[in-house]
Amino acid sequence: MNKNIEVINKDLLAVKFSLLPLIKEIDYTPDEEIPLNMQPGVNADGGIMILNKECPGFRIYKEWMPKIMKKKDKQLKREIKAAEALKSKTDWQITYSAMLQVELERRSKKRGDK
Repeated sequence: MNKNIEVINKDLLAVKFSLLPLIKEIDYTPDEEIPLNMQPGVNADGGIMILNKECPGFRIYKEWMPKIMKKKDKQLKREIKAAEALKSKTDWQITYSAMLQVELERRSKKRGDK
C-alpha cells in the first residue's frame, strides 16, 4: 500500500488530503469550495472512512473513531437521540454527535443502502 496512507483499521484510513491527487489507490476529489485543512474526512465508496491528517481535529478523530466504530448500530442511534435531546451542547458534544452520525452513514454505505 502507498506509504502516504495510514491504515488505522480495516475501515479507517488517514491521509493528507493535499496528497490525494498523487495517491492512485484512493479515488476521491475533495470539495474545492472548502479549504483542505477544514475537511475532517470522507466516507468513501465501500464503507471506508478516510480521515484528513491536515485537519486541526485529526488527533481527536483518530483517537475516537475506532472507539465509535466498535459500537453497535442500536447504541449509536441511542446516543444520537440523547444528544439531540440536549438543549445546550458543548463543542465536544456537537463533535461527538457528528462522529456518531458519520459512522452510521459509513455503515450504511458499506451495506449498500440507498
